[in-house]
Amino acid sequence: MPPDARPPESLSTEPRLLCVSTGGPNSLDALRMRRLTEGLPYALEYFDVDKRSKKASAKAVWALVSERRPDLVYQEGAGIAAGLPLIRAARAWGQPYVISTGDPVGGFFRTVKGPLYGRMMDAYERALYRHSAGFIGWTPYLVGAALKLGAPRAVTVEGAADTAVFRPTDDAGRRAAKADVGLNPDHLVLGVVGSLTWTPRQQYCYGLELVEALPKMQRADVSILIVGDGDGRAELERRVPEALRGRVVFTGRVPEDDVARRMQAMDVGFITQTLDGLGRFRLTTKLPEYLAAGVPVAMSPVPGFFDYAAEAGWPLPARHPGSAAFHAELAAWADALAWADVEEKRARAPAVAARYFAYPLVRAKFAAFLHHVLQETRRAA
Repeated sequence: MPPDARPPESLSTEPRLLCVSTGGPNSLDALRMRRLTEGLPYALEYFDVDKRSKKASAKAVWALVSERRPDLVYQEGAGIAAGLPLIRAARAWGQPYVISTGDPVGGFFRTVKGPLYGRMMDAYERALYRHSAGFIGWTPYLVGAALKLGAPRAVTVEGAADTAVFRPTDDAGRRAAKADVGLNPDHLVLGVVGSLTWTPRQQYCYGLELVEALPKMQRADVSILIVGDGDGRAELERRVPEALRGRVVFTGRVPEDDVARRMQAMDVGFITQTLDGLGRFRLTTKLPEYLAAGVPVAMSPVPGFFDYAAEAGWPLPARHPGSAAFHAELAAWADALAWADVEEKRARAPAVAARYFAYPLVRAKFAAFLHHVLQETRRAA
């Protein structure tokens, strides 16, 4: 058992922990769930929600908790396919569960779907936290919000980077990584990694700001690298002017090892958020990976930037990332960006990642919190 996963005190019998991911198999939620529970001295059982059939998954979760009666359920993600059965089980026989999420539920739906959806999901979020035995937030801001909504106890367990995969390289390695994707090794490469999901209500997806800002830049030594896929990719490709297509590369979706290699081709990684009840609470899973790979970040001025990334990055304009004003100000920032500034922040990035986002650190917090919850729920039973 890894030393960072060892609980501070032993429990009298081996606890049974049911681990549920609402993101589905092979999702970031499923990966985080398995990495955080690695080495725990519990009887572990895993279940991944099938997002193609949430009703069937909800029935499966209910069957698992009602038949197995685990000592604790750990749910990664706040999805209703597992959350509603857990609320029902908590009401029916006091089933203890903890929720871990990186998004404010109501805030997410309010931004993506509108105020009516937001109000509906506010009610769900409040019930989910109030009936839980504890909350695990990817950011301290989510932890504070969950406590206010009724969670009885909480801890911040940020995302983490696997440093065996995400690691810095030298100048020769960066030049080779740029050449691998067909970009000029001498160019300043601004990049983004993420799901290219077009949000009609926001008229935005990741990467839009880079595609729109590039034609407004005066300097000719800037290229764009967009890693990921989704229904927004076609829209982004359509917006690239013909004359600039040699300076913009779309890789599509790539495996984790390839993501790390693509990050090494970037001189600046972009993390944009809406400055509302969604974006201000978030801390993207890519932040630890950018920093561990030695990539400084340009980030919306949300609390997470100043708390975690300011030493190795730059605050972006305090505007919606889909707005014309944001694109103009971003272009002006890129025109003025000095290579020396990039190199200075690049040198700091791995140490920042190690300080906040190392797996031994976050796994130890996670293990200590679960052990505490199990002790308290057993004492109360």
